[in-house]
Amino acid sequence: MRNLFAILLLFVWSGVASAKGPNVILFYADDLGIGDVSCYGCTDIQTVHIDALARTGIRFTHYYSAAPVCSPSRAALLTGRYPARAGVPSNVSSSPGHSGMPTEEVTLAELAQTRGYATALIGKWHLGFTYETQPNAQGFDFFFGHHAGCVDYYSHMFYWQTPHHHDLYRNRQEIHEEGQYMTDLIAREVTQFIDDHQAEPFLLYVPFNAPHYPLQAPERFRRMYAHLPQKRRDYAPLVGAMDDAIGKIMARVRHHHLTPNTLVFFMSDNGISVEGRNNGGGGSSGPFRDHKFSLFEGGIHMPGIVSWPGQIPQGQIRDQLTMATDVFSTLAEAIGADVSKDRIIDGRSWWPLLRDARAKGHEMLFWEWNKQSAVRAGKWKVTRNALMTPGMDEYVRAKGDDAIFLADLEADPGETTNLRHQHPQIAKQLLKQHADWLKTIEPRSPSR
Repeated sequence: MRNLFAILLLFVWSGVASAKGPNVILFYADDLGIGDVSCYGCTDIQTVHIDALARTGIRFTHYYSAAPVCSPSRAALLTGRYPARAGVPSNVSSSPGHSGMPTEEVTLAELAQTRGYATALIGKWHLGFTYETQPNAQGFDFFFGHHAGCVDYYSHMFYWQTPHHHDLYRNRQEIHEEGQYMTDLIAREVTQFIDDHQAEPFLLYVPFNAPHYPLQAPERFRRMYAHLPQKRRDYAPLVGAMDDAIGKIMARVRHHHLTPNTLVFFMSDNGISVEGRNNGGGGSSGPFRDHKFSLFEGGIHMPGIVSWPGQIPQGQIRDQLTMATDVFSTLAEAIGADVSKDRIIDGRSWWPLLRDARAKGHEMLFWEWNKQSAVRAGKWKVTRNALMTPGMDEYVRAKGDDAIFLADLEADPGETTNLRHQHPQIAKQLLKQHADWLKTIEPRSPSR
C-alpha cells in the first residue's frame, strides 16, 4: 500500500486529472556499455532499433547515471533525486521480504497517475521485495517481471545468492513460464499493454534485465555474432535480443499510429560488468575508463536518447551535462504535472535544451558511492578513492597521488592523465563543492 503521505502529496501537486498528454516509454538497459551501441561508435553489434530512436530524436553525449550500480541508479531515475536523498544509497536486497526504496518517495509512475495515465513496469525492479515496496505500491498499475537484481533468462530463478528463489510475477501473483526467454516475455507484455491502452495516455517503464548476466540468449542471436571473439560473442547476443525487443515494441506503437504522440527515452543504468559471474565481461566502455562499480567514466557515462518525432528535433546531438535525475522533471513538464516546490528535486527538465542546442545543461554533477566521490564541472572531473577493476573480480582503490584524480575530459576522455598537481586549486575547489553538496544529502535507510 502506498504511503498515505505520498498519496496526499500527489493530490496536492496536481490533483487526479484526465489529460491527453504524450504517451511515455522509458527503455532502461542493464549493465549496457556506451561502446555497445552503434550510434555511439560500436561497429560489431547491430543496434538498429536503438539507432532509429537516435535518428528520430536527440542523442546525448554527456549523459550520466546517478550511480555505478543498479538500485541507486534506478531510484534516482524514478524520483528525480540523488540516490542517497531518495533513500537508496546502494543496492537493496534481492530476497523476498526485504525492503527497498522508502515508500514516501514519489515515482514517475505516481506523478503520471495524477494526470490520469495508465502506468506499467515490465521488466526488472530491484527496489524492494515487500508488499509496501513492490511496484504495485509505487505507482505502477501493472507489473510484470522480477524484483531481484537479476534472474536466469529461462527459468526466472535468482541463483546468485542463497537461498535461490523463483522470481516472475504478474502484479503480486507469482507465475511460471519456464523456458520462455525473459527479453521476449518483456516484449510480449509491453506490446499487449500498448494494445490494451492505445486509447488512453500511458506510461511504460521497460527496464530490461539485458545484457546483465547470465549470458543466455536464443540461438538466432548467437548465430549473428558467432564470428566475434569469445567474450564478445557471448555478450553481443543479449544486446541483439534487447534491440530486437525494442524494435517489436516500436513497431506496435507505429501500428496503432501512436508515434506522433509518444515520447521515448533510452538509457542504461550503469557501466559494463567484468564480474566472474559475467565471464569477465564482453561489453565495451568505448573510450572511457573502467566499468560498473567505478566512478571513473566507464561506470557512469552512459548512452542517453530521447525521441518524439514532430515535437523535438530529429538526428541531433546535445553535449550538455545531463543526468538520470533529469528524466523526472522532463516527464513532469511533458505531461503537465506540477512538481511540489516543497520536495527537493535534483534533476532539471531537458525541454530547453531539447528545443535549443545552445541551452544550458547542469553546471555541476555529483556522485557518492561506496567511499568514492566524484564531481563533474564543465570539462573538469575529479574523483576521490575511485574503484578500479583491472581484471575479472579484481577491485582495487586508487591510492597515492591517484587517490585524488583530476581529469580534463575534453582533452582526455579516458581519464589517463592525473592533473591534480598541475591544477591543485581546481581539484581543491571541486572537492570542497562536493563536501558542501554532501552536507545537503541526508542518507536515509530503505523502508522497513
